[in-house]
Amino acid sequence: MMYLSSSDDSLVREAALGGLLELAQGKTSDAGNVLPDQDKLKDILRSRIEGISMMDADDLHAAREERQLVDSLWKECYNEPSSLREKGLVVLPGEDAPQQPPPDVAGKMFEPPLRAWAAARPAPKEGPDSDGGKKDPPLLLGPGPSSNANSGS
Repeated sequence: MMYLSSSDDSLVREAALGGLLELAQGKTSDAGNVLPDQDKLKDILRSRIEGISMMDADDLHAAREERQLVDSLWKECYNEPSSLREKGLVVLPGEDAPQQPPPDVAGKMFEPPLRAWAAARPAPKEGPDSDGGKKDPPLLLGPGPSSNANSGS
């Protein structure tokens, strides 16, 4: 997994970093860190931090998950913030903002007919004044009570 975390393919790299992070988070306090080669991991994380630091703005936005994985893995393994956090590259301006809901493109088309349909339906009458009309019995699925009487033989 260490080898894959330095891959040229960003998806492979992200998956490997995610796996390493899961391993690092799954450690027990008695057994220490379950990651085998701490020095190699530190070198890989440093090289990824250098690579991320040299990215332009578009690439930084595309590598959002990788930035967060590298920072989380560094913090989990070494109990200190990564240099990505110190440089302000873990969360870029505008990324931390709350998600805006998607634009409502169909609501204007469906809202008037739905309102008209709801307005045309009479309100259900319930309460003490509604006893004037006979209510229909509820629709039951399955055999009715008359079929039970005939099946006695």
